[in-house]
Amino acid sequence: MHCNTCGADIPATASFCPECGSPVGPPQPTSVPEASSLATSSQMTNAPDVKKSRSGGVTLVLSLLLIGLVLVFQIVGVAISELTGWDLDALVTVFGALGGIVSLLILGGRHLFALDAASFARAWREGWWVVAISIGLALFDVVATLVAGESLVVEGWQLRTLGLLLLCLGIGVYEESVFRGLLLGGGLGAFGTRKAGIVVVAVVTSLLFGMAHVAWGDLDYANPLDVAQAVLKTVQTGTYGFFLASLVMRTNNIFGAVTLHAFDDFFLMLPSVGLGDLKVEAEYVSSGADALPTIILYCVIIVLYLPIVWRGVLLLNECEPPQRGAFHKESDVDAFPRSQRC
Repeated sequence: MHCNTCGADIPATASFCPECGSPVGPPQPTSVPEASSLATSSQMTNAPDVKKSRSGGVTLVLSLLLIGLVLVFQIVGVAISELTGWDLDALVTVFGALGGIVSLLILGGRHLFALDAASFARAWREGWWVVAISIGLALFDVVATLVAGESLVVEGWQLRTLGLLLLCLGIGVYEESVFRGLLLGGGLGAFGTRKAGIVVVAVVTSLLFGMAHVAWGDLDYANPLDVAQAVLKTVQTGTYGFFLASLVMRTNNIFGAVTLHAFDDFFLMLPSVGLGDLKVEAEYVSSGADALPTIILYCVIIVLYLPIVWRGVLLLNECEPPQRGAFHKESDVDAFPRSQRC
């Protein structure tokens, strides 16, 4: 006879184990699992494998690599322009937009382009002020042209205006796909588990957005007016980018941001490029006598942008952690249901 506790040999007449002191009793029956437990175990065994979420670090690395894919698309646009003589800026923008869309689809961000009426309405309700500023600046250009006695419209302005609109839509898709799609989504995937991480990602991606609008390699760093223009342009565009980043995080959709971005650019360039005969130029640092007026203009726009910065802060405050971005598998079910996107 053996002890049920320690396994030592004990006399048949003993009431307690001489080794461990445990009381001697009849052998314990082997427990039989309940039918419900067996059923549950069987269901778990036969259940399909659940696809694990992609890690945040992997998401960030993939996002950065896919920005390289966007650049490859743009290089194709440059090559086509050289072969055909077609407009370089237009082709680079169009192929950049295509590259951005393909990259977002590769990472699983198709829902970012969903035509969601609530998200679209929220974007324009929050961001109409930016477009209003652009319309105001455009009207200022119109008045200045008329006062100078110059012609307001050129021959073929209808096609020029249509082309400008399409170009601005391409710019909106391209830049939003890269900055509010790949960079913001990748950053949130890696750092969006805490509120501080969410804020840092929004600020850093906005700063990068602002810096991307300055040709830093061509800047004359010995000229304080050039440096001032570059810094102010970065701040001006970065504040706008902060608002757009907060908006995209809150709605999990970039369609509204794309349209805001596109019409902001469209109205701003309409008098000179659509109605006039100027070409689209991405030069934001002026030289000579135009330097000081440009600095003043950037300062005025930054002040006018303060309301949307505040709106961005309020939108960001609504984004409670975790915010893992558009490419995290668990975020396929939005943190904010459609009923809350208003």
